[in-house]
Order: sequence, then structure tokens, then C-alpha cells
Amino acid sequence: MGDPMTVEGIEAIKIKFEGEALDDISLAIKNHIEAHNGVTLVDIVKFLYQSVLGSLHIFDYRNESEIEEWIEKDFASHQPDKRPLIEKLYGKRWVRLNLGAFKYRYGSNKKLLVRLFLVGKEKERSSVSEFSLAVQDLFNLVSIGKIKGLDSTKSLSDLASRFFSEYKRIGYPPLHHSPFYSEKNPGYIVLPCDSLALLETV
Repeated sequence: MGDPMTVEGIEAIKIKFEGEALDDISLAIKNHIEAHNGVTLVDIVKFLYQSVLGSLHIFDYRNESEIEEWIEKDFASHQPDKRPLIEKLYGKRWVRLNLGAFKYRYGSNKKLLVRLFLVGKEKERSSVSEFSLAVQDLFNLVSIGKIKGLDSTKSLSDLASRFFSEYKRIGYPPLHHSPFYSEKNPGYIVLPCDSLALLETV
């Protein structure tokens, strides 16, 4: 999705979660906001997208050779670090694998990384309608004031209403992270939970 949706400022407003979580999805969102730096509403939409739809959209426009090249290029830009290897998403279908942590544990084993990712190609695709329900839950959290902007001088609710309306109109495509989030958090790839069994054989 291009920039027109975000120029109104939605990805420039860092957010916080206030009070207790209401259910499993709001708890997952609350935990994600609190565990990461510079989170905006766009980053939570991406978090939910990956939780429901994973990385299957990448297989729609890249073949295996292109995926291998993309992963190797991205992997090369990360330094080893001791962070946790796996980050949970909402639900039990997909996870994020921290590239720096992978490099710390497995060195430059790019073939293993590609193998892990390609397991996702065989996953059954969830419906966009399921994702749309998660997006509606997110919008509801903004509407009732559970999610607010860190800067109280900026109105999140009006921007969010326009943002979600447009996002629905164009069919809920995948988004890029906000610049804040990309700068402050470790790089990763999204894997199906099934792929983690391969790590036990290494």
C-alpha cells in the first residue's frame, strides 16, 4: 500500500495502551505496544495482519529464487545479538524470528533461514474477513480510549477513523512499519509456528 493513507499523520503518532486488556486480542495488542519502541497504529495493524495472514502475500509476487535473494540481502544487514529468537504474534499460527538473534545462534546459515521461511508456502491461507474483524477490534480499542496517542495534543481517534475507513475501502493490504518502529526494533521475518521444529534438528 502506498503512502497516501499515512500522510495524514497516523504513522507519526506513537501510541500507548491504557488500563487493563479486555480480552485475548486486546491483551496481545497491549503486550506488543509495551514490549516495543515507537509503536504507532500502523505497526499494530501490521502485527495483526501477520498474526492472521502471516507472510503468505510474499509468495504471491516472489518466486523461491527471489525470496532467497531477498532474505539473504536482509539477513546480511543485521548484526548478531542476544535478544530472544522468537516473538509471538496473536494466535498460534505465525511468529516473528529475530534476524540478529538467529545470526547469534546459527551464524550465517542462510540456507536454514530460507528453509524456515519456505515452510510458510504450504500453509492454508486465512481469510481477509478474519483479519478485518481483528482490525475492527483494534478500531474499537481506539474508539473507547484504550489506545491513545502518547502526545495528548494530537487527536488519534479522528485520524484513526479516516485511516480505517480507507484501509477497508482498498481491501486491507499489507502495510510497512512506521519509521519509528523500523528504527527502534529488531529486524525479523515471519514464519509459521510449524517451521520451528526444523530448529530442533540443527
